[in-house]
Amino acid sequence: MYKIKSNLVAALFLVIGYSATAIAQAETVEFTLEEAQNYAIENSYMSINANKDVQIADKKVLETIGTGLPQINATANYQQYVQTPLSLIPASAFGGPEGEFAEVFLGTEQQMGLGLRADQLIFNGSYIVGLQAAKTYLQLSKNDKKKTDIEVKNMVTVAYGNALVAMKNVEILKGNVESLEQSAFEIGELYKNGFSEEQDKDQIDLTLANVKNAYEQAVRTVDVVNNQLKFILGMDIASTLNLKDDLKTVTSISSSQAYLSKEFDVSSHIDYQIISTQEKATSLLLKQEKSTVLPSLSAFYSLSSNAFSNEFDFLDNKRFYNGQLVGLNLNVPIFSGLGRMTRIQQAQLNVEKMEVAKKQVEQQLTINAENSKSQYTFALSQYNTTEGNLNLAQRIYNKTKIKYEEGISSSLELTQANDQLLQSQSNYISAAFQLIQAKSSLDKALSQ
Repeated sequence: MYKIKSNLVAALFLVIGYSATAIAQAETVEFTLEEAQNYAIENSYMSINANKDVQIADKKVLETIGTGLPQINATANYQQYVQTPLSLIPASAFGGPEGEFAEVFLGTEQQMGLGLRADQLIFNGSYIVGLQAAKTYLQLSKNDKKKTDIEVKNMVTVAYGNALVAMKNVEILKGNVESLEQSAFEIGELYKNGFSEEQDKDQIDLTLANVKNAYEQAVRTVDVVNNQLKFILGMDIASTLNLKDDLKTVTSISSSQAYLSKEFDVSSHIDYQIISTQEKATSLLLKQEKSTVLPSLSAFYSLSSNAFSNEFDFLDNKRFYNGQLVGLNLNVPIFSGLGRMTRIQQAQLNVEKMEVAKKQVEQQLTINAENSKSQYTFALSQYNTTEGNLNLAQRIYNKTKIKYEEGISSSLELTQANDQLLQSQSNYISAAFQLIQAKSSLDKALSQ
């Protein structure tokens, strides 16, 4: 018995240990930008709901199809007269005098019946249009899902880039702090030995304090942007997310100019596809209104079985009397006032409105594509310029620092060179993020 318990305990700990290991593994993930986009398309809150909408639309199609299939219903009823109705019949029927009536009770006090009815739609214009409308509704949901995927990719790209920018900012500021701490130490030693002025020492200490403050703020920002990225991805905020791509990799991807020379095809844009599907749906509404003037035809079959008794003994081999009925129902609309005609006219006007809206969307998408290309070209130029300026500012700072250590440059020149480097670093990071945003906006404008 002890051995059995020991084995159970060991198995329990093994399962718990395995689960804990699995959870620990699940809590730490690493993504490239593309992997993060693919993960978000499957797991983000927006994507999950968009998938649910497609599933609902698919069920809606089945529901609509089902209305044209046989509809079968079963019924059962039981009734008992609290007071049996009295009937009058000529007394002569029973040998009585002519002109007089006899009072009799017809039927039984209790009755039980069972019934089965099947209805089948044969022709109905609204049903035929309804099938087309249900399929169009499904296509709309699929288009919305595609648009959601594009939106999610755009959001992930910007959030991923923001996280990389925050991390790069921490890296740069950390290097600046370390460099300034070394300079502050050296100037402090020179000041102690009378080889440097107090103003030089105070100036470098002030710069160091400002950079340290910026570094601490940057470290806090990393957690904020990482949590935002995890939220967009649909991950648990408590999990750990590592980014496999660095800022240079993502900006290199964003530097691709292949789309700039590509002719914009508005028909391939998801927004144009959505408005085209909506136009089709509006046309179907007009068609549905017109179909209401058509006749509808359905067939039915009915089976009934009834038993009669003065006592509740229907289950004691009581005889049931069957009846069957088949038939057709034809409904021909003739006149409905002005309601039907005005509904058709309203549907026609909605079709015309949708044609105008489609043209408007087409023009707007074309303008957006051209504007996005222009903004992307500018962002790419800015990025290349700031990257060159950063390298130049770094060389100027390095030379100024060497000159200062050799006593050729003043502490003011060193501070100015450091401020210039900090500004160039800030401009570079800002330009890198703007390039990522511009490329993401271009992808969205081109429905990529």
